[in-house]
Parts: sequence; C-alpha cells; structure tokens
Amino acid sequence: MKKTTVVQPYDLESINIKNWVTKSNILIESTYKLSLQEQRILLIMASKVQPNDETLKTYRFRAKDFIEIVGNKKGTGFYSYLKEIVNGLQTKILTIKEKGRQRNYNWVITSIYEENEGYITLQFHPSLKYLFLELKEKFTSYQLENVVRLNSVYSIRIYELLKQYERLRKRELTLEELRHFLAIEPTKYKQYGHFKSKVLAVAQKEINNKTDIHFEFVEIKTGRKVTSIEFIITSSSSPALNDASAIKEKKLELNQHSFELEGNSNSIQNDLVDLGVKPEKIEWLLSEFTKEHLERNIRYTQDRLITGDVTHPHSYVVKAIQKDYAKLSHESKLLQSKKTVKRELVPDFMVAAKEKQRTFNESTLKDKQELFFKEIGTQIEFEEKLLQFQELKRMLVLSSDEPNQEEVKKAQEAGLQEVIRNMEEDLKKRQELDLEPRLVKDFKNKELKKIYKEFLQSKILNKT
Repeated sequence: MKKTTVVQPYDLESINIKNWVTKSNILIESTYKLSLQEQRILLIMASKVQPNDETLKTYRFRAKDFIEIVGNKKGTGFYSYLKEIVNGLQTKILTIKEKGRQRNYNWVITSIYEENEGYITLQFHPSLKYLFLELKEKFTSYQLENVVRLNSVYSIRIYELLKQYERLRKRELTLEELRHFLAIEPTKYKQYGHFKSKVLAVAQKEINNKTDIHFEFVEIKTGRKVTSIEFIITSSSSPALNDASAIKEKKLELNQHSFELEGNSNSIQNDLVDLGVKPEKIEWLLSEFTKEHLERNIRYTQDRLITGDVTHPHSYVVKAIQKDYAKLSHESKLLQSKKTVKRELVPDFMVAAKEKQRTFNESTLKDKQELFFKEIGTQIEFEEKLLQFQELKRMLVLSSDEPNQEEVKKAQEAGLQEVIRNMEEDLKKRQELDLEPRLVKDFKNKELKKIYKEFLQSKILNKT
C-alpha cells in the first residue's frame, strides 16, 4: 500500500508593527519601483527577519492581518486585490549596482495565496540574504510602525534615506541622485516646482507627523537653478523639539545654514552651538566678524579645550573672537621664535641634502596618508562605521520582544564600548603611521564628538 506524504504548512506569523526592520544600506540606496501596497508587504516580511537567522525563511500570514496593515482599496474586493499583489511580487525586479556591476534580482521566490483558507505564504529570494542577514556594518534599522503609516511610496523611500543619516543629522543629495533612488521617470515631475510639491512637500508632511524623525530641507542652487537638496534631520523623540525656545533655535539654525551655503562657508555656527554659545550671541558674532576671524578663534578655543585649559567654552570663545586670541598667540610665538632661532652659515651640499631628505619624508608621509584613508575611509565614513557598530550592539542586546531596563542599560554600554574600541584602534593605527590624531572639531555628529573628546582627555590624564 502506497503511503501518502502530508506536507505540513508553515507556522502562522503574527504582524507586530513594533518589530524592527534592518536593511543593508546597499538596499536602501538601490533602485526599484513598487506600489505602496507592494512596499508594505515587503516591509512586513523584512520585519520578521531576525538578526540571528541563518537563512531567509518562509513566512505564512493570515490575509486579514495583511488587510488591516496594508489597507483596503475602494471599489474592489480586497481579497482579490491582495491576491494580485502577491502574485505580481514575483515579477518585480530589484536592481543593485556594486563595483561597476549591475545585478537584477526578484524580490520573492515563493508566493502562495491560499484562497479557501485565507492565508498568504511568502519568501524573499535567497540571493537577497546578504542585504538582510549577517550585517556587521553599513546597515539601517527602524521600527515597522514608522513606514506602514506612510501613504506615499516616495515618503517611505525618503524616510529610509534620511534614517540612514539620522545620527549625522544632515544628508545632501543632488536632484539627479534623489530621482534615481526614488525611481522617478525622466518625464515625470520635470519641473522642480512640481517635484517639490508632489514629492518633497508630501514626504515632509508625512514623515514629520507620523515617524520618529523630523526633517527640514535647504535648496542648493547652481546659478538660479536648484540642483541639490540638503536635508536637516532631527529625532522626533528629542526633548529639544518639544520646547518652544528650542524650536525657535532650530529655525535660526536652519536660516543661518542657508546663509552659510550661499556664502560657501564652513559650519561655523554648528561649532559655536557645540561650544554652548546662545543663538542670539551667534547671530551677533556672524554679523560682526569675518569668516576667517571666527574660524581661527574657534579652532584656538577647541584646541585649548582638549588640553583642559578652558572650563567655560561658551564665554571663552566669545572673548577669544572679540580680542582675537588666536592672532595674538600666533604673533607671540613668532616673536619668541625670532629671539631664539640663530641663523647659521650652511654649505650648499648640506642644504641640498636636507631638502632631499625633507622631500622624501613628505612623500613618504603622503603615501602613508593615502594608504590610511584608502583603508579607513573618510571622516564621514568613519563616523558611519562607529554609529553602525553601536547600533549592531544595541540590536543584539535588544533582540527580545520586551527588553527590561537592565537590558537597555547593557545595550547602551555595549554600544559605547564598541565606539571607544574603534576610536582606540584608529588612534593606534595613526600613531603607527606617524599621523596626527583626529581633531574633535572634525566630528560632525554631536554624540560622537562628545565621546571622542572624553576619550582624548582620558588619554591625556593617563599619560600624566
């Protein structure tokens, strides 16, 4: 008698909008075109992927659970509409460009709609594993609830692009890059005014009202034409945004930032904010002193802050700018140098030898620097790496559904230690290559700037 094999169905999965979605930044910056409902279904699938999964699993959901999250389409039977979406997902293509090569993937390999039972079974294509699993760096995480509430496909994509840079607080994209990421056809929203009203304004309203981040944007022009957008990103949960005076301060920052872009200035205002100078004082300093005057005295204050010579930087930097401490210090050093340096008569062959050795040393140092930056990356990439390691530690500790207070504390400490460890390795590598340490002012992220400053101070104290 022939035995009949019964295939057991997959376990039913619940949908929890508090679940975390974690994606490689390669996926976030890839090109794909999906409908709003298709986006939501794939995001729900992504929220089921766990950091410790070894493969991309197959998930089976109740159709009615999907309907509650994805939403109903007026005028049609939604079960039939959902079936069309599920079947259509297998034909949708994801395009990934890496190292000069373009690869096209299907999003899902398994797509089953059980009409009589009211179940949906889905599985990501196995080739996408490296975009969701075993992510050690360059990834972005957020809770599902932040995206399933958005009603525009462009809002979802812009949210991910900004969430990726949340810790750095800023992201600049050319209009061409933004249109590419959003998969907007060349013939659609050709006029910037249409693009701004239909894409940027809609995304800004939705993201600011419904997600955990808030953004403003500055239009960057080439001549009279807008060619790039700089997004200013803040966390919606930040206490600063709940305070009326802080909102006023933020607006002042945005207005001044726009002024800085027009004058091709550096982030002078941000440095003054970091030093604790009040907004009204910043406005006065910017109007009274030149860019070079401000920059040299801010650097002078920052350097003295590292060595521990300054205890009240907010007042010290204002006095330094008013009295030009940096210039006075420089002139004092020059005068001292003239008193101590003796001119000696040196044979021509010795001068030539010294010049040759100096050129060799400079060339060697340059080669070392190029090699270092090739291996380590730019300052922005270094900061991204620190923040991503910190996020990974936090995700691993908070992998349980309801972490307690002790686990949260452990997560924060683990993330901090990971950041410090990477700073330690970076400093050691620089010393081996005879390179100067990174400067505190080089850090754009305020949190990392504070950690690095304390890290350097601890090094100085240990030496003494």
